[in-house]
Amino acid sequence: MIIIPLPLYACAYMMDLDNPCRHIQISAIAKIIILLAVRDCILLYTSRFDKVPQHTSILSGQNWIDKLKAGHDGWFHNEMGVCKHVFWALLSVLWKEVGLHDTRHISSEEQLAIFLHYAHRGLSNQALQERFQRSPDIISK
Repeated sequence: MIIIPLPLYACAYMMDLDNPCRHIQISAIAKIIILLAVRDCILLYTSRFDKVPQHTSILSGQNWIDKLKAGHDGWFHNEMGVCKHVFWALLSVLWKEVGLHDTRHISSEEQLAIFLHYAHRGLSNQALQERFQRSPDIISK
């Protein structure tokens, strides 16, 4: 711990605790510090209620997959790590053998695409949320 010496007049001023003005000044400084701390806590707490939509891209996950399917084979392979025919064969096997199916919120194509895109690119959960415009709950399942 480094001790920084205070100027002599500051030490003398701080030692003058019998002065009633000194008590008022200390009290005022303490109140200001408390008010600032309370203000910061309130701002932090209220920021949780100001919801700003995060996933607002026009190209949602399914739309992006549709664009990939209609696009160049090389682009599909670069994004998914497999060729289109392998993607469809794998999806068919997952439908028949494992029982993969569309849910209310996400298609089986998109479920497979999220997994393949993750496995190929090694993206974080947050990056996948942004790419597919989905909530953390859907991506982490």
